[in-house]
Amino acid sequence: MTERLEPDFRLGLTGAIVSYLSWGLMPIYWNLLEGAGSVEVIAHRILWSLLFIPLVMAVRGKLRSAWSDIKSILTSPVTALLLATAACFAGLNWWINVIAVLSGHVVELGIGTFLTPLISVSCGVLFFRERLSRTKTAGVMLAMTGVLIMIVSFGHFPWISLGVSATWGIYGALKKKLMLDAWVSILLEGLMMMPVALGYVFWLSSIGENHFLPTVNPELSLCLAGTGIVASIPLIFFTIAAVNLPMNVLGFCQYISPILTLLLGILFFNERFGWGELFTLLFIWSGIAVFLLAEVHEHRKAH
Repeated sequence: MTERLEPDFRLGLTGAIVSYLSWGLMPIYWNLLEGAGSVEVIAHRILWSLLFIPLVMAVRGKLRSAWSDIKSILTSPVTALLLATAACFAGLNWWINVIAVLSGHVVELGIGTFLTPLISVSCGVLFFRERLSRTKTAGVMLAMTGVLIMIVSFGHFPWISLGVSATWGIYGALKKKLMLDAWVSILLEGLMMMPVALGYVFWLSSIGENHFLPTVNPELSLCLAGTGIVASIPLIFFTIAAVNLPMNVLGFCQYISPILTLLLGILFFNERFGWGELFTLLFIWSGIAVFLLAEVHEHRKAH
């Protein structure tokens, strides 16, 4: 079995910040792909990532050692099954993110990502036996109150909000369970999804619905090819964070992304956002502040 890594808190925190800044701003890029379908975008994201990641690994001299790790991982049925499950949840999460932008629900997407940390914290408590202090529990309850109020105010079932949070929270828990090298893990996930992605692109070509046509639409084709780089970098940093941070800390770092996504929905996409939504966000921000202050206090006390 491949070597398990020792947690590094600072490295994990850096990975979390970089990944969530990137994901928070991602709707701008998905908006450039409006001419293509959401599933087609995800298929290209998978395929182009499989060109970008091995190239970077080769430049860093990690490709040969990664191959031995991959062989040892695939000889473990449990590890392979967990990784395949993680890949499924990742692909579903990507699709929800893209369809939310292309269908004009960026604010709902941002609100949904506020739920993800709550699921991550719950996974940490349920599956990894992480304990929350009373102060952290109070922070979670404040954030949960704000999010629940916002969901109720939608007036319809918020499947984008619930779907994006549930899929990503479970994905993070699976990556925490696996504790694999970031590059190896992401490469394997892509390889597992490749047959479906490649088959879908070929099917689109057979019915004349393929939008990757450089001679007809070079801008859209370039953006489709760029999904490999745009999507892979934050995913790698997230894997680093998931391996090195406790689930409860990782959960609350995720609030960076929804804050940016909400701002994009309001200021860039001109979607509705009133005083009622802002009032409920005060609960969430208060919860974040309480939780992070407790985390800083505990970290200083431990060191």
